[in-house]
Amino acid sequence: MIMYMKKDICVIGTGRFGLAIIDQLSKMKQYSILAIDKNEATLSSVSQIVTSVAIADAADLRALSGLGVANFDTVIVALSDNIEVIAALLELNVKNIIARANSKRHARVLKQIGVDVIIRPEEEAGIRTALIATNQSFIKYSEHLQEVGDGYVIGSIILSNSQISDKPLKDVNFNNKGVSVVLVKRGVSSVLPSGNLTLKLGDIITVIGLVQNVTNVFTLISTDNEKTTKVILRKRREFSIFGKKNKEKTENAFKAQDNGLISKTNKTTELISTKNKIVASKIKPKNTQ
Repeated sequence: MIMYMKKDICVIGTGRFGLAIIDQLSKMKQYSILAIDKNEATLSSVSQIVTSVAIADAADLRALSGLGVANFDTVIVALSDNIEVIAALLELNVKNIIARANSKRHARVLKQIGVDVIIRPEEEAGIRTALIATNQSFIKYSEHLQEVGDGYVIGSIILSNSQISDKPLKDVNFNNKGVSVVLVKRGVSSVLPSGNLTLKLGDIITVIGLVQNVTNVFTLISTDNEKTTKVILRKRREFSIFGKKNKEKTENAFKAQDNGLISKTNKTTELISTKNKIVASKIKPKNTQ
């Protein structure tokens, strides 16, 4: 019998939906993935990005048992015709089952027999398409947004508007704009922000709210000018020079700012994020007349 660790994930079905799941899991580089399908041809297309593949009938209890599927903490059933497969998984006492439903009735049946998470990809795609078709701002920011239901979306955007940079979060007052800021990331540090946190160019700000309110705030946050854009690009190039040298300093500064311990001075430390790199450089703010 093949034994797998509890944190590993099994994906049953390697059609278009299953392939999309496997592709995303492989990009996370955090999980070992077992892909199961009766079709050898479709399995061959994922063999290079998963840990292992198995040609098997997933409705066969003995086949699943022999593959050690009972040892997986999570099994994703990407097949549309999946009742028998799920019945076999339940008999093996698999803890977490994520399954695809083709209709509301199918979803009700899956819920009644004990499926933990039910996905309806066609419905979710339909909701997203409707939002794109009816909201021009959603089209612009669609890659940054994820629907969470009832017209609400969550998304992240890079702060490039110098008009709201170097201001405490409470002074920008996003709540009056109909959104809540749930996370601010600067470099490798992420915080649940308080009102005292001073925003900086390059911060990645995550907000949640109704789609129109979120896209309006995205426009505000991402509005920039030519000079601001050049500064951000220049600072990003400097990351490779400073690298890890200033990591501890910038993280401590971030925490201190959130507690209101850093006051404004003639020179402000600007922190810009890129992939896994941080740079701290001092720039003079614009003189006001």
